[in-house]
Amino acid sequence: MNRNRKTSLAWKNLTHDWRRLIVALAGIAFAVLLMFTQVGFQNALFDSQVKIIDDLQGDIFLTSKAKYTLAAEKRFSITRLHQARSYPGVRGAYPLYTELTTSVLKDLAQGGHGKDYPIRSIGFYLEDPIFKSREINVQRFKLRVPATALIDVHSRKSKFPFPMQDPVALARNPVELARKKIALVGTFRLGTDFAHDGNLIMSAQNFGRYFPQHQRFGDPLGVVDMGIVHVDPAQDVDAICRGLKNLLGRDIWVHTRQQFRDHEVQFWDKSTPIGVIFNAGKIIGFIVGMVICYQVIYADIADHMPEFATLKAMGYTHEFFIRLIVTEALLLSLIGFIPGVIASRGLYFFLTRSTGLLMKMTAESMLLVLLLTMAMCIASGLLAVRKLLKADPASLF
Repeated sequence: MNRNRKTSLAWKNLTHDWRRLIVALAGIAFAVLLMFTQVGFQNALFDSQVKIIDDLQGDIFLTSKAKYTLAAEKRFSITRLHQARSYPGVRGAYPLYTELTTSVLKDLAQGGHGKDYPIRSIGFYLEDPIFKSREINVQRFKLRVPATALIDVHSRKSKFPFPMQDPVALARNPVELARKKIALVGTFRLGTDFAHDGNLIMSAQNFGRYFPQHQRFGDPLGVVDMGIVHVDPAQDVDAICRGLKNLLGRDIWVHTRQQFRDHEVQFWDKSTPIGVIFNAGKIIGFIVGMVICYQVIYADIADHMPEFATLKAMGYTHEFFIRLIVTEALLLSLIGFIPGVIASRGLYFFLTRSTGLLMKMTAESMLLVLLLTMAMCIASGLLAVRKLLKADPASLF
């Protein structure tokens, strides 16, 4: 029997009972949804954590070696940036300031009785070319006014219920940051992560006013959370990076953009239980799908046992039945994958809007879940076919 006939027989076995097939596909789609949810949240964690790195315009990044992750508030002296700026081949070195611990936003629209919500405040010198975002760059003039800031439109709406789609209403909405009034004069897009529910951007001068000396142990702008280094186009970034490591000593991390991203992702994946939790979720989804697929194929084999007995009596080999059941399992996996992808896209859209996390369905994640779906269905088929292979044809009539 050629491959086309074998596929046709497997298809007829699956479709002879449409109700059972629909239930089977729903079960497999549910398993696909479970796996996509885990993959999506895991990727969202990593993508959201490094989104600020991706949005910064720089070749080399400097942080304190005590800063084990971007969320850690560990800083270094701005004099290290001056040293980096003087290194041959460096075109510029710019400071970036962030604050979370004392950065608390309150909506005063309810008479000052609103709750306090932590939000990450980001400060920079307005003349420094460090942001790629056109949204931020075209609104720099607004930030020259004292007590002004831009708010991330992807900040969690449940915690920051401001009229972000209406710039006039947003600017008039009375808000307090670190117990001082502030005007939200515009919006930008960055996104939340597992450590920050939202973001504000302001000038370095405003940043220094809201987070003064006693909160940052001295001159509020004299300690830097991150240094962004621009390298001359003709220079080798890796060579400049090695030179800066030797210059700045052991207390400063010096990373290229990719090294910085990899360092941050590795921390959340290896040094926290996040990676283990999401991998466990993928395994659970795999097992759920495997059980469902096994039940479907096993029931199909049981229903067609007399027909299979006839084929065995006619001399068809075990290899034929294994290939037949594997083909049936592959068909189930491919057809069940489609509604699973559609449902997952809808879930990603909903979660992105409600949480601000970067839930993206990439080609890599689709390929991973497809391979897992195919593997779980094939494994289920191989387990189910054992009953048929062990049976004696004479006892099946």
